[in-house]
Amino acid sequence: MKRTRKARLTIATLVGGLLLTACGSSSDDSEEAADNGPAACTEANIGGEASMATLSQAPGLDPVVNPGTGGSGGNEVIALYDTLVRYDQKSDEFVPVVAKSLEPNADSTEWTLKLREEVTFGNGDPLTAQQVRDSFARHQDPDNRSVDYLASLAVTEMDVVDDLTLVFHLDESWARFPTLLANMAGMITNSSVVEQQGENFNTAPTGGGVGPYEVEKFTPGEELVLKAKDDWWGGPVCIQTLRFVTVAGGVQPAYDAFTNGDIQLAFLRGPEVIAQAKEDGAAGFSTVDNAGYTIVLNHENGPTAEPLVRQALAAAMDPEVINERGYGGKGRPSSALIDKDSVLYDGLEGPKADATEAADLVKQAKATGWDGHLDLPCQNSVEANNVCLAMKAQAEAAGMTVKIEPMAPNDFITKVHVDRDFEWAAWSMPLSDADPWLRLSAAVGTDGARNAGGYSNAEMDAALTALRAAPDTAARQGALADVQEVWNETLPALAYGANENYVVVDDSIKGLQESQYSQVYFDTAYIAD
Repeated sequence: MKRTRKARLTIATLVGGLLLTACGSSSDDSEEAADNGPAACTEANIGGEASMATLSQAPGLDPVVNPGTGGSGGNEVIALYDTLVRYDQKSDEFVPVVAKSLEPNADSTEWTLKLREEVTFGNGDPLTAQQVRDSFARHQDPDNRSVDYLASLAVTEMDVVDDLTLVFHLDESWARFPTLLANMAGMITNSSVVEQQGENFNTAPTGGGVGPYEVEKFTPGEELVLKAKDDWWGGPVCIQTLRFVTVAGGVQPAYDAFTNGDIQLAFLRGPEVIAQAKEDGAAGFSTVDNAGYTIVLNHENGPTAEPLVRQALAAAMDPEVINERGYGGKGRPSSALIDKDSVLYDGLEGPKADATEAADLVKQAKATGWDGHLDLPCQNSVEANNVCLAMKAQAEAAGMTVKIEPMAPNDFITKVHVDRDFEWAAWSMPLSDADPWLRLSAAVGTDGARNAGGYSNAEMDAALTALRAAPDTAARQGALADVQEVWNETLPALAYGANENYVVVDDSIKGLQESQYSQVYFDTAYIAD
């Protein structure tokens, strides 16, 4: 018997606890990565350097400035600061890194953080609960524009119990709160170093982090060179030099540099290049962002503010067609929010493509006075252009007329996200299995930080609240079913596929660990003979 939305929401709000504990140093807690050797740096393995191609250069090295994803600076700052906890994809759980433990109360409205005694910053200062409190508060300052700003406001108070104990008090139940401490807000900065360095901290944060590396050279737009600490609290650091570079020309040239042996790791995004890497047998880490490919719709202005037009577009857009024309058939097409291979997948289905229904809805919309025209801003790249052409072709097959507006990526982001001067546009809403609520609430929640479409719906807000509180996989799946149901009815945006990220790794690099958003940890990595 199918459960009603109300029943599923009730089940999802029955909150249980989530416990993280650790024994010993971060090296002791490491797990073996698939096809990557034992995650254990020892004195015998110290030596060598490794270079990694990133998707885009880190805009800065201060966690309140950095976007945090693996392809845009996240790996670089993790090497400098580490995180309190790390998301483990295989177990769908959070494991301690800098933290010793993180425990919730019965309804997950309070979380008690215990720190390891041995942790020190690069300048020798010990890590304390007060330092964690001060660092977290920087993400709550709107002037810093942290990527974790909105989510960090869930913390209403932080109590320093003693030097190693901090209690986070939340505004509501949040069963997956550790996901925040596995991201930028969990990268602890030394308040005294931040104050001393001032604006320079963003490019030269020496001594300000507890991670295994310090900055040796940072040339924005070119490369970042990190040197291993020789007295790191977590034990020996094996790979002595890390270089993060951007390869001119994008992902394909980066992969070519990897296959040529010029670099040892490369962050890949784009179905066709990733398919090539897999066909070549290149080992690596795969992370799938649910609903990573979406079409954002303007709910406040223009034709898409009308439900009939949104419904027509939903019926006209076939993810399979966009996949074939945009990604050479190598993508993961779906109109559902959750990918079929996700631990959270439970048979969810998105809106159905139906060309006949789309044409009929366009006729109905035109009968109300709409001329059928839509403007489509499009990033000026081959892949984006192919996707836009596929969108245009399907919309025009249903009786609409579409004008594509090519523009530079920065202009596109300004037009869609900042000015909201658009009608519909190919966008991204990457939802991590670690906690899809985090970005869903920002993208479609009322007053969400990334809600470019101006969408607002009380039922969606209620479904998102239930998702935030869901204590286990079954409850999360039930809450997501409610989100998908409201999504299909109100069409805040249109998903057309999951996005895969692939970090290719040379066979000589062992002991890497990964987290959410394709983040990679080098703490226990080493270069094999």
